[in-house]
Amino acid sequence: MAQRELSLFLNPVVLKPAAEHGSEITRRLAMNKVGRMIAAAMQDKSIRLYDVRNCEEMQRLQDNFLCTSIAFSPKGDIIASGGVDRVIKLWDIKSGSLLGTLEGHTYPVLSLAFSPDGDRLVSSSGDTTLIVWDLEKQQSLHQMKGHKLYVVSADWSPVEDLIISGGIDAMIGVWNPSSGECLALLEEHRTAVQTVRFTPDGQNFASGSSDMTINLWNTEGGLPTAFKTLKGHTAEVRALSYSHDGKYIVSGSGQKEIFVWSTDDYEIKGEGITTGEIDGAEFLPDQLAFVSADGSGTIIRWEIQELSAMLEPFEKFLEEIQNDPELTRKAEHIQKFEYIQTQYSDATLRDKRVFYIMWQCKKALGLLKGKVVR
Repeated sequence: MAQRELSLFLNPVVLKPAAEHGSEITRRLAMNKVGRMIAAAMQDKSIRLYDVRNCEEMQRLQDNFLCTSIAFSPKGDIIASGGVDRVIKLWDIKSGSLLGTLEGHTYPVLSLAFSPDGDRLVSSSGDTTLIVWDLEKQQSLHQMKGHKLYVVSADWSPVEDLIISGGIDAMIGVWNPSSGECLALLEEHRTAVQTVRFTPDGQNFASGSSDMTINLWNTEGGLPTAFKTLKGHTAEVRALSYSHDGKYIVSGSGQKEIFVWSTDDYEIKGEGITTGEIDGAEFLPDQLAFVSADGSGTIIRWEIQELSAMLEPFEKFLEEIQNDPELTRKAEHIQKFEYIQTQYSDATLRDKRVFYIMWQCKKALGLLKGKVVR
C-alpha cells in the first residue's frame, strides 16, 4: 500500500471479537437512525440487536432462514429483514415478534431501504427486480425492472422521492418510487456495483464497485451525473457510508481495508485494517465515529480523531523536556510521560505515528538503551 499523508487517526474499539464458532459470523449490518443500536444478521439465522456503546445484546430475532438484508425503519420501532427464502419479514423491535411478511420476489432479497417517512420499503433481489411496498397494507405498489443481473444494493433518498440501485450488471438504476418508472440506467462502472449510498442531504450519492473504485454522483438538476472517481482500494468496494455532516465517506473493501475520505479534496485522510472482508460500515448520526462488521464476525467501533490532536500532548511534553536540557526534573518528566501514555489505548500507542513521537520523548529523557537501529 502506498505511503500517504494522513490527517485522521482511527481508533478501533472492538465491540464483538472474531467469531469462535461459525454461527457467530456476522453477514449483514444496519444501524438505527439515532445511532444507539446496531443490527447484525448472523450465520445461525438470527438477527441480534446490540447497544452500539458496548455491544450488549438487547434483542434477538430468530428466523428459520438465513438473512441476506436488514434495515431499520426511520421511527426505529421496526426492522425489516430479507432472506434466502425470498420473503421480507417485518419485526417488532421491542417484543421481537413477527408483524408481517411481504412476498413477491423469486430469488433471495439482497437489499432493503425505507422511505424517509417509513410508510414504504424498497427491496432488491437476485431476480433482477426491485419492489416498492406499502407497509400499512403490506402489499406491493410497483415491481421495477431494468437490471439484467442481481440487484445487490438499494438506497432511498432522504429528501426526494428517488431510489438508486446497484447491480451485478455494473449498472446503477435510478427510479421513481411513486410511479415505478426507471429514470435512468447509469453505466460508469466497469464491473459489479456492490453498494450505493445517498449523502445525508440527498444532493449526492456514492457507488462502490468490484472495479475497486468509488464514483460520486450529483442528483441536482435532473438525472444524476458522475463528477468524481475515487481510487485507492485494492479489492472490490463492499461498503459505503457518509458522516452526518457529509464531510467524510467511509469505505470498506474485500481486502479488509477501511478508508476515510474527505469530501473537501476527495483524498484518503484515515485508514484501518480489519480481520476479514468488510460486510458493512455505518457512520453514527451524531458523532465522528462509525461501526464496521467483517467476515470474521468482528464488529468494531472506530473513533475518528484529528492526528494533530492525538500527537499534541506528546509534542508539548517533548518541548518541555527540551527546555530542560540538563534534565534537572527528570523524575518529574518520567512521571508525566507515564501519565500521558495512560490516556491512550494500547492500539493507539502501537500506531507508528504515535510510537515515533513517544520514541523522541524517550530519547530526550535518556530512556533508550543500546544503539538505535534506523
